[in-house]
Amino acid sequence: MCVSITPIPDSVRLAVSGDVETVLTVPYDEDERFLVGLSDGTLLMGYYDEAMQCRWEVARDGAGIVRFEGNAARVEWRVEWLTVATFDANVVEPGLPPAIPLFPELDRWAA
Repeated sequence: MCVSITPIPDSVRLAVSGDVETVLTVPYDEDERFLVGLSDGTLLMGYYDEAMQCRWEVARDGAGIVRFEGNAARVEWRVEWLTVATFDANVVEPGLPPAIPLFPELDRWAA
């Protein structure tokens, strides 16, 4: 199965059809971008340009295949749930974890 996410014209809402049928309201913060997370692990980043046209990017690949058809995003995989949230750079680009020393006993003598 699949899910299609289509912006509703002249509004900041998204119509979802396919495995999940609903209408989502896009939350706004200082940043005009928003995130859509799907149960297959896909994370989509969307934003509205000056002409109120919705644009999409894949922030993280999941199990499904993502296709963009005009203003709509289509995820070809079984989807059980999805959610929309304001943009957070820490979600899209998480910080690197600290390096693990290979030889901890040598590192304490290196300083």
